[in-house]
Amino acid sequence: MDRLFDDSAVAPVSRLWIWRLLFPPVRWIVSRITHIEVVGRENVPASGAYIVVANHVNWKDPPVVSVALGVPIRWMAKREVFDYPVIGFLLRGVGNFAIRRGESDRRAMQLAMRVLERGLPLGVFPEGHRSERQSLLRGRAGIALLAEKSDALIVPCGVAGTATPFFGLIGRKRIRLAFGSPFRISDLPEALRHDRQGATDAIMLRIAALLPPEMRGVYANGAPKEATPTT
Repeated sequence: MDRLFDDSAVAPVSRLWIWRLLFPPVRWIVSRITHIEVVGRENVPASGAYIVVANHVNWKDPPVVSVALGVPIRWMAKREVFDYPVIGFLLRGVGNFAIRRGESDRRAMQLAMRVLERGLPLGVFPEGHRSERQSLLRGRAGIALLAEKSDALIVPCGVAGTATPFFGLIGRKRIRLAFGSPFRISDLPEALRHDRQGATDAIMLRIAALLPPEMRGVYANGAPKEATPTT
């Protein structure tokens, strides 16, 4: 079923009519109910292919990043959310596509490569799912594989404040997006490039550096150590 909608993920903005229709009113509404502080906007390329890698604490993370940048980032999202007819239709209509969590999904990986080959921005949450504690979880090695195969520019993004409700009794809610310096997987030391989990941790550390200390989770003190087997 997902293959029927793959074309929207690689379509130019001119063909994403739902994005073009909804972006202006959504941006206006969001600006009235929340304040989005964007730090490091100059680190995000004005055009071309790149991968936004971000922490994930709330369903609002993808739309907030896309709205703040004014760009339909092609987010990889868990397969389950596309099962809801209206939500799935809207997500596909702005260029997002499904990935099966917890297993190797060659179709999603191939589609992500096509997005980048078309010169479009891709969005990935390396943790694989939302962090209920709002602090970083260990990144999954799939991002290192994708980054290695594409050698695309990687833009780390730290997202804070989206876990609070948009609507409140007093004042506008505050969200902070921080974008770090872009890099490629080929920029990492050779030892890391040949270690997918090590490369993933290197990516996650760049995200952690953009977050408040209390949100850095397992990356608060550097890359997490591998568990030592017990006997």
